[in-house]
Amino acid sequence: MVCIVWLRRELRLNDNTALVEAAEDFDKVLPLYIIDSDIFNDNGLKPGFDRVFFWYNSLKNLIQRFRDWGGLVIRVGKPEVVLNNLVGEVDAQAIYFNSDYTPYSRKRDQKVLNFIDIEFKGFKDLVFHEKKEILTGSNTPYKVFSYYEKKWNDLEKKKPTSIADFNTLDVSDEGLPSLKELGYDEKGYDEKGSDNPLFRGGRSRGLSLLDSFKERVGSYHEFRDYPGMEWTSLLSPHLKFGTISIREAYWIDDDDSKGLNAWRRQLCWRDFYFQQLWNWPEMYKTPLKKKYTEIDWRDVNQEWDAFKKGETGFPLIDAGVRQLLETGWMHNRVRMAVASFVAKDLHLDWRVLDSFFKKHFIDFERASMTGGIHWCYSIGGDSQPYFRVFNPTKQAKKYDPEGSYIKSYIPELQMVPNEYIHKPDEMSEELQRDIGCIVGEDYPKPVLKHKERRKKAIELYESVK
Repeated sequence: MVCIVWLRRELRLNDNTALVEAAEDFDKVLPLYIIDSDIFNDNGLKPGFDRVFFWYNSLKNLIQRFRDWGGLVIRVGKPEVVLNNLVGEVDAQAIYFNSDYTPYSRKRDQKVLNFIDIEFKGFKDLVFHEKKEILTGSNTPYKVFSYYEKKWNDLEKKKPTSIADFNTLDVSDEGLPSLKELGYDEKGYDEKGSDNPLFRGGRSRGLSLLDSFKERVGSYHEFRDYPGMEWTSLLSPHLKFGTISIREAYWIDDDDSKGLNAWRRQLCWRDFYFQQLWNWPEMYKTPLKKKYTEIDWRDVNQEWDAFKKGETGFPLIDAGVRQLLETGWMHNRVRMAVASFVAKDLHLDWRVLDSFFKKHFIDFERASMTGGIHWCYSIGGDSQPYFRVFNPTKQAKKYDPEGSYIKSYIPELQMVPNEYIHKPDEMSEELQRDIGCIVGEDYPKPVLKHKERRKKAIELYESVK
């Protein structure tokens, strides 16, 4: 009896639910990874290089780890065709896989189901609680996080499991294509990847970050909002590609603490957004608060062009964008400020920001990224009130009071005194000359007046109430 285990976004051997189950149920297990040609041939689906580089390194690492277990078969093509051919090739009785919840994944899996006539079985691995497992008293999915969280916390959380030995088959392997063959220019990226720890994927790196975070998770609740302190886990890309599991992330420590509970709450948000995307798959195209589809957003303009380069004249916003462009990641507190700025200062459609984030974020997760943007835009099922408008300067003063984060990504502001770091345009001309930073030349003046844009933003939302 042969079972194909189709690995998708769980690039690890350990605590891999589909693999564990297959090893228990079948005499022989054939681990398979399909490089989906539909993704790399479709410009609408094709991911940005930073994310692909992380995925590629993680997949290479996984291939090495599987060598001691008989190998990982790599095939390239349309999943339904590849699987159908392989089923006939090895006379498989079943295909096991770990469930995914994005609209694309659901369509892909349905194509496979329509194409084959053997058991096609999915397992819960990506999240703790999926689909409709947590429902309201009216037997409907939750749109409000606080009520969902209470039930989520009351449910038992599975611990990581180890895989038993399994026998496999000797099957031809197409090998891993080069990045160039997948349509990416590799020139210059080896150096960038070696210098940037966020760029490097793989199980080993994920476990190293997990161990490092364990030492500071106890005070996570105190310092996680301060981007200059580097107190976050940096695990989001590894959760995205499954080099570590949500169970390993949750059970990072057994000692109850405020910091650990704050960390686990972030994992609850992740589950929450996945169940929202499953139950309302249209949310990645349209707001859950339907009335806000009528907002007359501005067209992209020179302000947007400045934003994309990190040159708005608002230091926290610019530092966040530059961190993203440089590393493929942005601190979560800064993400919120940046998303709010695009929504309620630039007044641009949320899908404009979504496309920008999709291009650059290594950890771009359709469920949580859409949910987070909707929260900042006040258009999600559970989001901040539309009249709550983050002041980018006040946010900077509160969360980066000495400008350490800002200065780390905006070198032209290195010599600006702390009292002016959040509003460098208020420096005297003499001081600007003395420190070699002329506002309007070396660093831009603010592209807008926040007070005016805040007022206009509230008017935009109220126009469709």
